[in-house]
Amino acid sequence: LIHFYKRILKIRNPPKMDVEGSAPKSELRPMFCEVGPITRSDGSCMLSSGDTTVVCAVYGPGEVKPSKELIHKACVDVVYRSRVGNAGIEDRKQEIFIEKSCSSAILSVLHPRTAVTVNIQEMHNGGGLVAACVNATCLALLDAGVPMRFLIACIHCVVLADGTVTLDPSLKQQAKARQQNGSATLLFTFESRTRAVISSHTEGKVTQVKLQEAVTMAQSAADKVFSFYRLVIARKFSKEL
Repeated sequence: LIHFYKRILKIRNPPKMDVEGSAPKSELRPMFCEVGPITRSDGSCMLSSGDTTVVCAVYGPGEVKPSKELIHKACVDVVYRSRVGNAGIEDRKQEIFIEKSCSSAILSVLHPRTAVTVNIQEMHNGGGLVAACVNATCLALLDAGVPMRFLIACIHCVVLADGTVTLDPSLKQQAKARQQNGSATLLFTFESRTRAVISSHTEGKVTQVKLQEAVTMAQSAADKVFSFYRLVIARKFSKEL
């Protein structure tokens, strides 16, 4: 799926992948992006991170249902659809994390009594799905021209039982970590101005030392994601074919 378009943008100097589709432990997997593939939306993005591919479409600010109307700001509504099957509890949990991360970045007070709707479709899950959804949403919001306080970048990492911290793990690495006692899965969302953590999610047990190490590694990786955003937007507005 990562070869679906010829006009796709790739991150510079991508790390070498192993046979399991994993990058080195301190590196992100190659990222590919196509901005604006969905023509009937206000903004859209198709993003691949390694073998993980998601499509995001943003609509609004626009009309809002009376039950969701807020008189002092816009309502941010995120809908996530998995590749197969009906929506479940895990899908709803991902929606809430994405919605909270995006709501902190959007200047919703500029458009009261409206709605910003984000639709996310999973195409293929190769690991780091939630992080890919958040990053794709940020690019789609940029494409739609939605006012934002700052950009956001989400980094996924795992801490194994032996204390090894791995950034952007593949699906096999995530499964391996879940089988080990004492391992943990961590998600961090950073903002672009001060590189502060605006949202996080942790599953498992992790020491304070390893947590700080994971935050430091994820913060460095977030810088590369923000640089990728700049390349994507520069490519979009460039006159070059």
